[in-house]
Amino acid sequence: MELELKHLHHLRVVAKAGSLNRAAAQLVLPQPALSRELRRIEQLLGDELFERDRTGVRPTAFGQLILDYADGILAHTAKIGSDLAHQCAHRTKALRVGWSATALSGLLLDALDVTGYGDQAEIRTAESTAEMLEWFGRGELDLAVLSEQCEVPLPANTGRVDLSDDPLLIMLPDWHPLASRQSVQLAELEHERWISSTGPDRCREFLKRVCRPFGFSPQIAHHVSVSGPRDEIVRYQGDVTLVQTLRPLAPGVVHRPISDLLMRTSHFLLYREDSPIAARIDVLAGLITDAYWEGRRGERVPSRTFPAGLPRLATRTS
Repeated sequence: MELELKHLHHLRVVAKAGSLNRAAAQLVLPQPALSRELRRIEQLLGDELFERDRTGVRPTAFGQLILDYADGILAHTAKIGSDLAHQCAHRTKALRVGWSATALSGLLLDALDVTGYGDQAEIRTAESTAEMLEWFGRGELDLAVLSEQCEVPLPANTGRVDLSDDPLLIMLPDWHPLASRQSVQLAELEHERWISSTGPDRCREFLKRVCRPFGFSPQIAHHVSVSGPRDEIVRYQGDVTLVQTLRPLAPGVVHRPISDLLMRTSHFLLYREDSPIAARIDVLAGLITDAYWEGRRGERVPSRTFPAGLPRLATRTS
């Protein structure tokens, strides 16, 4: 017989239980089998480990010495197992990708496919930029595309790469009188019913701030989540809402530039600096930006330098 880790564990259970019967019950072993194992361990070590009487068992001085060694050995063994599990999880853990309402999120997934990270991507959907930033702050996300109309504070240990800077558009039903125009002015929308996004990003206040310089406060008829049915409300109710430039065009609605609105939306990559993806962030940013410009009709695609052999992205249309 050779001494094994399970024997040390059994000795510790016997000592804590103070009774072979109770120890056997905890170990789900027959009491006679545990007694025989204990005698074999004592024979192997050359001395008695426990004093036995009608009240139970107690460690001898020699037994206590062995138990002290057992505690240290088992503790180190548990730590080795924990460390190995952590290393394994670190090697195989998914790339945690935040999905936001920005139209560039689809291009991020395309870029991950091209660079070989697509199979590792674990998509996590947030209802707001604020929620996404909280996840980054808690270390629960590795990568995301975010949008902002004003500068947002970044969590610690994150990096940012700017992607594009776009004008805001207005979404109208295709039967609206202004839908026949190539562009509209914001003041012309004073008497429209508006849709505002819900959530902690203060979209209602943002919409009011956009309209205030044009002399009116928007009549907000609907509060809808960023992933809600805004297209359907515009199409059937005739209301209007602000949209991003690359937002896919749904049936029954049109997107029109607002000629006198200077406020723009900035899109950027946010990533954890300790994530493995950080080393490829410039490649991802280049792929996304290139695909973005290809999706902008009538605009020149800026020249970019990519690693040799790296394929170009196809722009998502859905």
